[in-house]
Amino acid sequence: MTNNLPPISRAYQSKLISAIVSILVFFTVYFVLILISLGLIFLLGYAAVKIIALHANYLTVLLALGLFSVGLVVFYFLIKFIFIKNNYSTRHLIEVNRKNQPELFAIIDEIVAETKVKMPGKVFFSPEVNASVSYNSLFWSMFLPVKKNLTIGIGLVNSCTVGELKSVLAHEFGHFSQRSMKIGGYVNQAEKIIFDTVYNNNDYEQTIKHGSGHWAFQLTGMISVGFINAFKYILKFFSDFIFKNNASLRREMEFHADAVATYVTNPEEQISSLLRLELSSTAFESAFSFYTQSEGKYLPENLFDNQTALMKVFSERNNHVYENDLPKITEDELTRFNRTKLEIEDQWASHPETTRRIEMIRKNETKNRPKNNNLAKNIIRGFDEIGKALTSKYLTLYEVKNVGETIHNNELFAELYKKKYPLHMMSIYNNGYYERHNPVLENIEGLQITSEVSSEKLFSDAMVSLVYEKTGLENDLSILKEIVANPKVVKTFKYDGVLYPSKDARILTSRLTKKLEEMKLALSDNDKQIFSYYYSLATDADKEILKNTYLTFASINREYDMYENVLNHFAEGLAFMTVTLPVEEIRKKRSILLKKEKAFKDVLKKFNEESSYKDFLTSENKKLIIDFIDSEYIYFNHDKYIMKEVESLFSFVGEYRNLLNKAYIFSKEQLIGFQVKLEKSVNRLPENGKFWQEDLYHQY
Repeated sequence: MTNNLPPISRAYQSKLISAIVSILVFFTVYFVLILISLGLIFLLGYAAVKIIALHANYLTVLLALGLFSVGLVVFYFLIKFIFIKNNYSTRHLIEVNRKNQPELFAIIDEIVAETKVKMPGKVFFSPEVNASVSYNSLFWSMFLPVKKNLTIGIGLVNSCTVGELKSVLAHEFGHFSQRSMKIGGYVNQAEKIIFDTVYNNNDYEQTIKHGSGHWAFQLTGMISVGFINAFKYILKFFSDFIFKNNASLRREMEFHADAVATYVTNPEEQISSLLRLELSSTAFESAFSFYTQSEGKYLPENLFDNQTALMKVFSERNNHVYENDLPKITEDELTRFNRTKLEIEDQWASHPETTRRIEMIRKNETKNRPKNNNLAKNIIRGFDEIGKALTSKYLTLYEVKNVGETIHNNELFAELYKKKYPLHMMSIYNNGYYERHNPVLENIEGLQITSEVSSEKLFSDAMVSLVYEKTGLENDLSILKEIVANPKVVKTFKYDGVLYPSKDARILTSRLTKKLEEMKLALSDNDKQIFSYYYSLATDADKEILKNTYLTFASINREYDMYENVLNHFAEGLAFMTVTLPVEEIRKKRSILLKKEKAFKDVLKKFNEESSYKDFLTSENKKLIIDFIDSEYIYFNHDKYIMKEVESLFSFVGEYRNLLNKAYIFSKEQLIGFQVKLEKSVNRLPENGKFWQEDLYHQY
């Protein structure tokens, strides 16, 4: 580089060389295929002329035209991506300039001066919680110097300080400084070629085979498709090679752009913006989902005001502190719910994991510029009006109809959201211990009752951490078993920072399985102590209720898998109704479905009358099940479906699945709620129930 910015790393150089080689190989192969198709045109054209010269009549002319068309069809197959219209538009963006946003451009000027890169061609505001760099024209960027554009998401601006925004923009200007971005233009063209020739070619092939209807052209069409399939195979063979190398390069480009940002700004602000990104993205997406799932009842005036409201709601639910009028997320909070220790490089990922980026940022050289804790949105002129305009554009982009009550009041939005998505009881109490853990005790009678232990210890951070460690270990074991079954999928992996060859996955699986059993035993012992603790608080009457509540949940838990498996087995038989099939095939599959339905109805009858779930069913639930049991649907008559019956079937399957899940959660919350009641009865828990709060904001 010609400036004082951090140089690219050796890993970057290596990945860049690999990406360039893969691009050169791909385009060499592609141009060879084009030359072969041109050769086909020449050779088959020459053969066509010879055939007509030998004996000109209707049949020979037809044969000659067919032969010549094979070469043309194959050649067009290779170049038809050029004629596909680019549907990308900037209609959902707002272009800004120095005149209407001087404070923003002052920051951009400052970064340009420090990084010694060219100013962006255009600057846009978008609705996203993101910022990005792009070319005006991907095609011409391969051959000519083309200015890059900068797009700044208002959802991002709305959730960071001025200093954090500068660090994000400096990251994007780090990309501006990378000449290797041009490789991305070549890769994008390669992706376009591969998509159109390999994955988006079915209509073209069908047209070739059956387009004219004449037997002669159908024959030559089949020959053309034979050549096309051979070319598709070759192009697909090289596609994985090019995409993996490019993804690997992009990850290194992200690390280098981070290094540039660290150098010219402040690593602490860079890290804090990264840590808050998931929360702010989830808040924006959840706000939008609230409206799309309101069935046209409500419409947003300003999604970014709603994003702010939900950041506060989620922070309250997760105990995130507020600093500089924004939620502060720590690294421990980022990884609290993800305790996996298994590391397998995702060869297709274009961005490194956040934890890895933070690790590298801490090692980067920096000028450590002073922080600016002012809210970034305050430097954007007309921020509220821009937010409203982008909200309107975003709704249009996703075809959300302009109907329903417009929500102007942020407090009203937060109230409506909380009502639609209330906290589960297992999220509110007990430090989140029950969020990912089910209190299943099969043998209560033999438990030794003691009141010596405190609830603080039973629901301590250490015990909650053990719950998430167990979940992480279960996920790791699931992946390791896949590696054992398919050892050639990955060559190496890391576990707890140690590098292993894939052949060691079996030994590690055995060791970790024992560790998992130890964790389960520790949690089981803790659950027994929890029961003992609450039993000691209870009156004689409440003791029986507590025991029955535990036994009921254990029974519900035991039966859940059985009923869900039966439902899944039955639901598999419905797939034929979602695709087009010959009438005889439909009749065969319907016959199988009706036999499975009889067995399914027998299970439903038992579920309704004998299962542990029966006490959790409302009269409406029971009527729903009985009506289905009594139904005599045939679903298909003569040559068409009876849509009323088909829709009723699919509706019942969905409602029954929902009923299973709701009953399970209700039973669990009933158990937790009764324990909370016992705690309150001895004045150990405040009446508002906010003793320990926990929630996963990314669930909503």
